[in-house]
Amino acid sequence: MTTSLLNSLLRALLRWGAALVFCLPLRHRTHFWARACGMLLPLLLLAQLLDPLAQSTTLWQQQLLLLVLYISFFALLGGMIYLCTDINKKGALYCAVWSLLIAQCAYESWCFLELQFTRYGHPLNMASPWAVLVQLLSGAVFFAAVYILLARQLPYKGEYNIGPRQLFSAFFIGILFMVQAAVLDNARAEQTPLSLTVTILIGQFYFITLLYFQSELFKKSAMEKEMSELNLLYERQRQQYQVARQNVQIINRKCHELKVQIADLRRLQPDEAATQSLDEAEQAARMYDANAATGNEVLDVVLTEKSLLCEAQRIRLNCVADGTCLAAIEPGDLYALFSNLLDQAIDAAAQQQNDRRMIDLLVCRRQGFAVINVIGPALSGSQSDHGRRHSYELKVARRVVQKYSGTMATEPRGELFAVKIVLPLTRG
Repeated sequence: MTTSLLNSLLRALLRWGAALVFCLPLRHRTHFWARACGMLLPLLLLAQLLDPLAQSTTLWQQQLLLLVLYISFFALLGGMIYLCTDINKKGALYCAVWSLLIAQCAYESWCFLELQFTRYGHPLNMASPWAVLVQLLSGAVFFAAVYILLARQLPYKGEYNIGPRQLFSAFFIGILFMVQAAVLDNARAEQTPLSLTVTILIGQFYFITLLYFQSELFKKSAMEKEMSELNLLYERQRQQYQVARQNVQIINRKCHELKVQIADLRRLQPDEAATQSLDEAEQAARMYDANAATGNEVLDVVLTEKSLLCEAQRIRLNCVADGTCLAAIEPGDLYALFSNLLDQAIDAAAQQQNDRRMIDLLVCRRQGFAVINVIGPALSGSQSDHGRRHSYELKVARRVVQKYSGTMATEPRGELFAVKIVLPLTRG
């Protein structure tokens, strides 16, 4: 095997390994390793085709070809990341920029290591098994460090929140980095002064740092956006309590009036046919007269509201609740807590077959604490709009629990999903 082929194989492996490092922290698609390994061959073919051209020309031609090389690998690595992980296209292309830069850093590190062997009188024969082994081991150590120190830290909750402007700026930074890489390769070939090489390396380090700080700004922006949305949802639900309370009171009053009218009609029309029709009307009215009685007015409002929603979607809500143990919680907070817990349980139950549409709710006192258990079906399709909304709902619930010095745990139980909350009976 020729040195040129080995060099192309090395570069292809470095680019593939760098892309793999940025794939690992993300959510994987099915057959992840098969997809990833399948991308190694096109990377090798492209490296064998383009890498020799970029290294066998004058500097300005080299930079032009390097641009073609960069764009080609940029697209190919972006496609690899997109096919292997659950990420959007902009996020995949952004990771591709990082992959190319890290792969180039790994290659330059290897060149430096090779130079040191040569300097101390032990030049490496690139065709020997020992040289290949040293390459593989040094690459593995390098990528392990990149994974621990960088790749795991860049995504925010397994996602890259990248817009068009951020992607363009990252792409531009990548071009400048690779131009400097071409200058460095040329300087190495012509044995230019060490000061120029150091200057180029400092420039590359600057671009890597700039891209990293850009990523951190994206992450901070995503965190601030999420916090703003959580605050908005929290305040809306706190304010929703008075509206829900009034609605429940109106429903109860109308149901009471309807029952009185039905009783009057029974007296006026005692025949059997009319009685059957009135029984059906009374049963329908009773369905909306679902006024809970837990000893806590706020909890009564929430349970009444959600019971009507469950009835409309044919969901059985099994509730055993002692609302007196929640007296220390402010009405707005209590409404937000139970509204979020039950909304996500109702949405998950609505996706199930009729015999599996069931939610269990327990609120009780236990050893000086108020215990809340909610068990319902697990939500399918966590990346759907429902899944994202439920994530926010659970975060709002967790915020309320933390406000009152409690603990909240979520636990998947096969096809079920359980939420357990423990609150002290008196605050903090």
